[in-house]
Amino acid sequence: MKIFIYLISFVITSCSNIKENELYGKYIPISYHNTYDTLVIKKNKEYERRVYNHNKKLLLDYKSTFQLESLGSIKFDNFYLNLDRDLVKMPEDVKDTDMSMTTNFEKKDKDIIICFGYHEGENCYKKILE
Repeated sequence: MKIFIYLISFVITSCSNIKENELYGKYIPISYHNTYDTLVIKKNKEYERRVYNHNKKLLLDYKSTFQLESLGSIKFDNFYLNLDRDLVKMPEDVKDTDMSMTTNFEKKDKDIIICFGYHEGENCYKKILE
């Protein structure tokens, strides 16, 4: 029970200092080696994805929708979960966009971060200034 309370308070404090208008923009992966990925979150409740293999070949380019949920949470529709696999060897991996994904925004120092991995701190993206 203590762990649950700690997690809830962490989510509230880490997300409460992010304003909605700060969430929109372009995000890029942190520490990816096999792929390059851009995720653009737009104010009109749409997002764009572009995923490239390590040879800089564009393998996925699509748009879909999202919903902002409570406490800095976002739910992406038709989401490709990029786990930084070698897409030169497995290009068919990018065809798997038939899932929804919910994650939370975090603020680390001055950066806004979202993570999609199965474990904390994995498969994270950082918002960049354009």
